[in-house]
Amino acid sequence: MVQVKINGTVNGHKAFNGVDGVNGHAKEDYSNILTRPRPQETYDLTSIEPESFYGKLRTLYAEKVLKTQLEQLKKQGSYDAFKLKWHPAYEVRRLYGGKTRTDGIPPSLFWESDVGKWLEAACYFLSSPDAKRFTHYEEFDGAIQELVDMIEKAQQPDGYLNIYFTVVDKAGRFKNLRDMHEMYNAGHLLEAALAHYRYTGSRQFIDVMIKNVDCLMHHFGPADSQLHGYPGHPELELAMLRLYSLTHDHKHLQFAKYLLEARGVKRDDQGGDTYFVWEAKHRKDEIVAPTMDTIEDVWYHQAHKPIHDQEDVLGHSVRAFYLLTAAADLGGSFLSDAKRLWSDAVDKKMYVTGGFGTEPRIEGFSRIPHHLPQSTGEGGCYAETCASIAVMMTSERILSHELNGKVRDVLELCLLNNTLGGGSLKGDQFSYANKLASWGNEDVIRHDWFEVCCCPGNVSRQLGMLGGYTWSVDIDEQQRTINLNIYILLSAIRKIPLPNGQSATVSMRSEMPWEGKTEWEFNAPEGWNWNVRIPKPDYAENVKVSETVEGSESGFLNVSLPNSSTLTQSFDMPVRLLAPHIATGQDTLTVARGPIVYTAEAYDNSEIEGEYKHFEGVGITSNTTFEEIQETIHGIPVITLHANQPAYALNQVNQEQAYRVVNEQNPARTWSRLDKGLKFVPWFARGNRGGVGHLRTGFLRADQVLTRA
Repeated sequence: MVQVKINGTVNGHKAFNGVDGVNGHAKEDYSNILTRPRPQETYDLTSIEPESFYGKLRTLYAEKVLKTQLEQLKKQGSYDAFKLKWHPAYEVRRLYGGKTRTDGIPPSLFWESDVGKWLEAACYFLSSPDAKRFTHYEEFDGAIQELVDMIEKAQQPDGYLNIYFTVVDKAGRFKNLRDMHEMYNAGHLLEAALAHYRYTGSRQFIDVMIKNVDCLMHHFGPADSQLHGYPGHPELELAMLRLYSLTHDHKHLQFAKYLLEARGVKRDDQGGDTYFVWEAKHRKDEIVAPTMDTIEDVWYHQAHKPIHDQEDVLGHSVRAFYLLTAAADLGGSFLSDAKRLWSDAVDKKMYVTGGFGTEPRIEGFSRIPHHLPQSTGEGGCYAETCASIAVMMTSERILSHELNGKVRDVLELCLLNNTLGGGSLKGDQFSYANKLASWGNEDVIRHDWFEVCCCPGNVSRQLGMLGGYTWSVDIDEQQRTINLNIYILLSAIRKIPLPNGQSATVSMRSEMPWEGKTEWEFNAPEGWNWNVRIPKPDYAENVKVSETVEGSESGFLNVSLPNSSTLTQSFDMPVRLLAPHIATGQDTLTVARGPIVYTAEAYDNSEIEGEYKHFEGVGITSNTTFEEIQETIHGIPVITLHANQPAYALNQVNQEQAYRVVNEQNPARTWSRLDKGLKFVPWFARGNRGGVGHLRTGFLRADQVLTRA
């Protein structure tokens, strides 16, 4: 078994001055990658209050969701697939020589990543401070060990580890990095191994994955003797950087940097092509994947240009942000790339729910800025759960370099809406796409499982390491100052190790996301002090802080405190009506309260939706006010909103003529006043109470009724 040398504390590691660049890139200092903590490395220092909003969600995932997912993995066949036996699913869209199929890719190609994400999530929950209270602790612990044993036995002598290309298509090994997810799967197994090491202290799994990484580094890299490939679906890049933070092995950093720098580069020894085009020609594969128009058309994979030269974010949304997570983590000029493309996405291609991805065919971005249809009937909408999680990941890595209130707000928006909305509040169903409105014969009812089930495990990972997303800490030993940056307002206690065996704690009690009141209690040894940065969200009004604010920086308030202190913050969160960018072509209003976006379901509005299917043609006015009602949905407390004014229906919605004359006597829009106002529920809580699964999030702006004589 390969042994990994794991050094002592990061603070004791000698920083290096740079990494050799490839493809003409200059050397840059990436040493701070070892001093910027990651959520995956700090989550277990935080205890989240079990009876709080977030605590109840974590309990749901620990008690029900992980159990559901484990049962589904066993039912699907992926749990036992590492035994390398034949499975009937392997005959479905079977591959030969890794060649492209016009009907897509095999359903079983992702089984390593599906299992890897469950392993990673389970390890986070079981190594959390409150793990022993979970009902399935022993069952999950046993499943983790059984899976790791099977994974170890499935590894080939040279370190190769992939079920499909070991059992089904041996000739396809490393023939099609563009489509076949070998590196993507390896990245998720590597992340699982890192979580397993932190949970158990055992090097069994991490040794297996380092041997797998050695296999990949043998075959791929910048040398003339190597193939110059990189993942079709980014993931290995960010996992390699996490591995480097553990091993401090320079070659792991070099390989991660190579994977980022090589992407999209046209090389003379590849006939002037990018790698994906070269490999397609090399395997004599003339079939074009369903997500592409030609074999040169690799913008879907973010491989059309080097990252430094990409002006706007394109292609598959999840792939894009996994790539940007690694770029932001690495830093240097890649951090600038991540910020540029992140900004393009959130400013021009983000749904109001923190969803990303307009085009269902590619599960990705439209090339047209602000093209954000709500439904299939409007021209698209995908908003994959994983995409919002990937944006959370990128946002957190950007924040690890510098605080930015806009980045924090986006992270929170994604978490509380499109990410949490990916799972039911009963813990037994999940959504892949998250359309903002239903249409035709479609509904938005969640499903038990998916042929490709990346999203359920991804949400579990985020809830498992939520404590790591809550705040970050930097210790200034010389000034004896604890720098605490708070990202998410929730109820939790954080332990902070200090030099010489000392420790500090911060206790946060928050009524968020429903009420803007948070209290902190800080305790550190004598002689230490605190420098605390608390968020000032863009939705907050009338912000008050109990102590003197010494400054603000881009959405954060700075407060300096002695070793033992208390602090309170309060703000109002009035209901807001949000209008989209004019370039969307949508004259709509969306209801929001604080970081929570709201939607209207047929379940609560059966009379209106019964007459106007999918709420098509229904509008609200911009002076609509709401009554706030506290409710509980499957044990999770929420606030629902009831409009105090009636909704309106557009008279022209059912007219069949293509065009009609508009003049002073015949306005373009006329409205009928309905008998009732609409009821709205938090977006994440939709689809949890039964019903036909019809909803709408952005309603037509009916302000013409306010100005009509």
